[in-house]
Amino acid sequence: MTMSNAVVINLREVREIDAGDFLSGPLGRVRLPQLQPGQRETLIAEGQEHTLFVVRGNGDAVSGSATVALRPGVALTLPLGSEVAVTAGDEGLELFTASLATPQSPGAAE
Repeated sequence: MTMSNAVVINLREVREIDAGDFLSGPLGRVRLPQLQPGQRETLIAEGQEHTLFVVRGNGDAVSGSATVALRPGVALTLPLGSEVAVTAGDEGLELFTASLATPQSPGAAE
């Protein structure tokens, strides 16, 4: 008889978890934010990188002078030191976001 330590979490109910409570490795916070039309959220990659996937809805992501149209199936990755402002369009916007810890390299500035 084998035992499983599997955990099933309905992210639509809880909207956010700390994956470090369940997994080893760099995966940290996992979120499923739902933005209303015109609502904005800013992600800043300090000490961690972010990846976001558009689940449903529409909007725009702005980073510096670059703008990306958001729609289902679009994904963005924010490397260290970057920032993006996401604004929901007229349909609202649901995102899946995952944050990944980035280890400091020896001798790196803190």
